[in-house]
Amino acid sequence: MDVSGIRESDGRGRHTTTHRELVMLQNGAMVIDTPGMRELGMWDISEGLGQAFSDIEKYASMCRFRDCKHEGEPGCAVRAAIESGELDESRLESYNKLKTEAKYSDDKESYRRQKEQWAKSVSVYSRKMKKEGKMKR
Repeated sequence: MDVSGIRESDGRGRHTTTHRELVMLQNGAMVIDTPGMRELGMWDISEGLGQAFSDIEKYASMCRFRDCKHEGEPGCAVRAAIESGELDESRLESYNKLKTEAKYSDDKESYRRQKEQWAKSVSVYSRKMKKEGKMKR
């Protein structure tokens, strides 16, 4: 699939286009390469997410806890469906990725603060483990 006109730099997707181009892909889809466009974001996807992942939402509604993150909490119907083979784990991974992107899209500043707090807690934990000799330097 040749999408000349869309380039990546340093693996970070930096946009280097200098002119507009409409690229027709072999599968019939079209891509518009526009100079200066830094990113494409998502709009409010809560309804669409629920429709696209209705299988996950069906099981999630049966979880014991309303705020279940499906990461091993007791009574998690989503995990039970994955373990029984009724639901593929890759679906849950995709669902979680899109929910994270939607959260970022809704409130970028809050999301950034949460990521910084997580990185800080990992750093504090790492220093503590090194100090206690439980981790190599």
